[in-house]
Amino acid sequence: MSEKEIKDDCHKILSPPPVYFIKSISEQGYSLSTAVADLVDNSVTAGAKRVELLINTNVTPLRLFIADDGCGMTVEEITSNMRFPSADLDAPRAGNDLGRFGLGLKTGSFSQARKFTLVSSKQGMLYEARTWDVEYLKKTKDWTLLIESDEATGNFLKDFYTQSLDFHSRSEVFVPRTLIVWEDLYKLERLKKRSEINDELEELRSHLGLVFHRFLQSGKLEIRLNNSMIDAFDPFPVNAPGVQLIAENYWQSTDTFVRFQGIILPKRAAAEVKEGPTVWAPHGRTLEETQGIFVYRNERLISYGGWLRTISKSVSLQFGRIKIDITNANDSEFHLNVAKSSLKLPFGLKRAMSEMVAGVAAQAAKEFRERLASGIIRNTAAKSGLSLITRYSNAAGPVLGINHDFELIRELEKNLGSAQLDLLRTITCLLEKKLNQIWKGDLLSSSDVDSGLSAEDKEKIVRLWKHYKESGYAEGEIREFLLESFTHNSDTVNFINSLT
Repeated sequence: MSEKEIKDDCHKILSPPPVYFIKSISEQGYSLSTAVADLVDNSVTAGAKRVELLINTNVTPLRLFIADDGCGMTVEEITSNMRFPSADLDAPRAGNDLGRFGLGLKTGSFSQARKFTLVSSKQGMLYEARTWDVEYLKKTKDWTLLIESDEATGNFLKDFYTQSLDFHSRSEVFVPRTLIVWEDLYKLERLKKRSEINDELEELRSHLGLVFHRFLQSGKLEIRLNNSMIDAFDPFPVNAPGVQLIAENYWQSTDTFVRFQGIILPKRAAAEVKEGPTVWAPHGRTLEETQGIFVYRNERLISYGGWLRTISKSVSLQFGRIKIDITNANDSEFHLNVAKSSLKLPFGLKRAMSEMVAGVAAQAAKEFRERLASGIIRNTAAKSGLSLITRYSNAAGPVLGINHDFELIRELEKNLGSAQLDLLRTITCLLEKKLNQIWKGDLLSSSDVDSGLSAEDKEKIVRLWKHYKESGYAEGEIREFLLESFTHNSDTVNFINSLT
């Protein structure tokens, strides 16, 4: 029955239809990579030293094996872990527990597969297996967990070892204590080309190497995909030449201290990422995608690729990163979701981090401006006549300008009359302002905003106003053009408005 009812004078117990319930809770924002990572979390919590992932994309239907050499489970624990959920959210947890809701095994598995089996044993005990199968649940219309026979359980293990033979470097000493088998991989099987499936597996390799990099680097864990070791990628290469380290700081939460620290990548990182694998960004990702705040929970990376509503993401901030370390004791404060893919910074931590965020953003923007400038300024020019763009400093700091000693501009200016020369210099002035807006991105300094309006700029505005007015442009169009072209502060706005 899809609905069980116990009736008396005032009670009715409603059981959710299993198929509807499973399909709804499985859509928690999982990708293949994040779903597998959720299961690896369980392996780490179980004390595993190695996790083996196997999938042969040349054989259909596809099956994914996820095995670990952790502590394994008793038959009672296997059944318990197949429940929805399998743990009390408020119950005390060990400090190394990477779980949260007791749902990861089920939601992660059902997000990718319509059938999955959990096979496990404690040391010296027989293996037992339990299966959730959506097609079977459609028939029973009840929460019917399949208890696999000894023969079927043995076949799952045999198939795992057989599939391992399909790839080089099979481990002869690895003995799985827990094995999870995904079948009816409906999302992968929607992909039309084998190359698309292989791309998903490369993304999986990159993701696991990133989110578990601390475990991999320390030697506490090995993860292999199709018998090939997954390499760690540390997004905080503090020992790489040119990396600037921002002093770490702490914020006291309810029960713990939360540590945070920033780094600035060198500007050369942008060019090196485009050339191939580097220490600056994971495979297949850009610096712009990996900027911002990285949150680690019990040494496992759970969030990255943005600034978590502290500041807006920007191409000019691609060299800035901040890492935050929390424990599972902080889960409720950070509003961690089921997939461990979404969280919210507590207001107290945001305030404590505000100075560091601002400092990292400013320094990252500076690196970006330096890189941009180095791409358009000919520092190697023997004579100034060969450099169209120059850099100099004024009261507002470093700025870019059009070099009037550039040979072609100098020659042009020599042959122009006074009126035409004024127009040319007004044009170069507008180009300089636009060039610096692009160079500085959306991080214009306060001195740029509050510096007032010079007499020279007033003359240029009046000249442009007169020229466009005589050329038949509407006053509204001219006003909008001038506001876009000159520093947008109150003095500029008031002066331009006075001309209408």
